[in-house]
Amino acid sequence: MTQSMHRPPNPDRRRHLHPGARCTWWSTALRRLAASGTLAVAFGAHAQGPASAPPLTMVIGYPPGAIVDTVARQLASELGPILGRTIVPENKGGAAGAVAGAQIAKTRPDGNTILFTAYTSLQVAAALDRSLPFDPVNDLLPVASVGRPTTLLIVPNDFPAKTFDEFLQLVRSQPGKFNFGTSGIGSPNHFALEHLNAAFGLKMAAVPYKGAAQMLTDMLGGRVQAIFSSTSLAAGHLQSGAVRALAIGSPDPSPDFPNLPVIAQQGAPGFNAAGALGVFAPPGTPPDVVKRINAAVQQALDNPATQQKLRKEGIVIDKLDATAFADKYRREAKQIADFIREHGLKLN
Repeated sequence: MTQSMHRPPNPDRRRHLHPGARCTWWSTALRRLAASGTLAVAFGAHAQGPASAPPLTMVIGYPPGAIVDTVARQLASELGPILGRTIVPENKGGAAGAVAGAQIAKTRPDGNTILFTAYTSLQVAAALDRSLPFDPVNDLLPVASVGRPTTLLIVPNDFPAKTFDEFLQLVRSQPGKFNFGTSGIGSPNHFALEHLNAAFGLKMAAVPYKGAAQMLTDMLGGRVQAIFSSTSLAAGHLQSGAVRALAIGSPDPSPDFPNLPVIAQQGAPGFNAAGALGVFAPPGTPPDVVKRINAAVQQALDNPATQQKLRKEGIVIDKLDATAFADKYRREAKQIADFIREHGLKLN
């Protein structure tokens, strides 16, 4: 009798409970956890983690295949893990980035949408296009500078001029004969063409395209005689000998093309055919959100693997904090506006 009263508990006792009793046991346990707040804390902490953050839409101001798109998607793949959010790239090409800019200017500033674009075209548009539905200088919030592509002046291999000096002499001697491909009215390379015409007394007509790839294809087909191209787009054709580079259109010499002259150093101070790349947000985006995204971009650009990939695309990295980038963006916009006014340039 004594032995039966002190029988050890059966560890498998729950196995013999009726299924309904098991449900009652779990229900009771859950109710007790809920009453104590433990359940809410446990599941609430998980819900507030990175996995629950809404997606971050990255609107890309140029079509797929452009250097802007390539760099944007590379950056998006790096930002996702850093921010703990899903980054959703969304191409919104048109009007050299102005279509995407107008969209961002009117987007709710909730930190869930950013713009990645070649912003030089927006600075040009601010000075020239009064019909825009937004002000590119004041209706976009600069977040992070990324860099700029190395840009080349290229021609088909059978083009008569073999050097930049020969190119200038030939084009100057036959005004109006040569067409120049651009990535749309007001794009960085369109503005650069007008700068080239003004600085060297040339008369080349601009032929606008929606994308750089089609522009290059048409040059090879003879519809246009010259273009400014990123090194990544031109690389294969340069290697095959289908095209020839005559000069560097971006501001600085390139170690990959040590023998090419830099147009800015050949009598055209300030010349820049490379559209600088950056990240923007809707106006009114909270400062802490801007700071967080800027820090994430800088962290991504500090990654040696990212740096190597961007160098392969010919990108010269240019990191700035949000305040310095905003100052630079507005200062450059004024310089561009002053140049346009001084030279009476019209992009039409």
